[in-house]
Amino acid sequence: MKTLQLLLALISVTFVTGLNAGVGTGVGDTAADFTIARLDGSVFKLSDYRGKKAVNLVFWATWCSNCKVEIPEIKSLHAAHGENIEVLAINVTVNDSLKRVNRYQEKHELTYPLAFDEGRKVTQMYGVMGTPTLFVIDINGVIRYRDAETPDDIETHLNALLGR
Repeated sequence: MKTLQLLLALISVTFVTGLNAGVGTGVGDTAADFTIARLDGSVFKLSDYRGKKAVNLVFWATWCSNCKVEIPEIKSLHAAHGENIEVLAINVTVNDSLKRVNRYQEKHELTYPLAFDEGRKVTQMYGVMGTPTLFVIDINGVIRYRDAETPDDIETHLNALLGR
């Protein structure tokens, strides 16, 4: 039954992204737009950043050991490039709760914005199958990088987005 639900969800995402030629979740696609509430209560809408800032999306979970390893890099990125790159870490909500995410944020002193993907709508829209999964979206809304782990050369990708 779960396999059938997953298959139907994938077909739905494929159909919807197919209707919007050039819009999707792969490198070179215009990033699919979404709106999600951040933990601080503010609203994040991806299309609000087009023409203004590049966006770094990180899909993560509290139980993910590789996600924990990435925290210093994401903090550093947010501190150094926050004016030019919007960072949003989206919890995929698998085996997680909002309470657990809030405790994790406090314990690890996370300084960058977090969101809790209730219902997994954004996670499914972006085809995230594991954590961490990273997307680097340029100022024009085009996905320039997608990977299941932060690359060692992420600064190269980000500097290219910033014109450095």
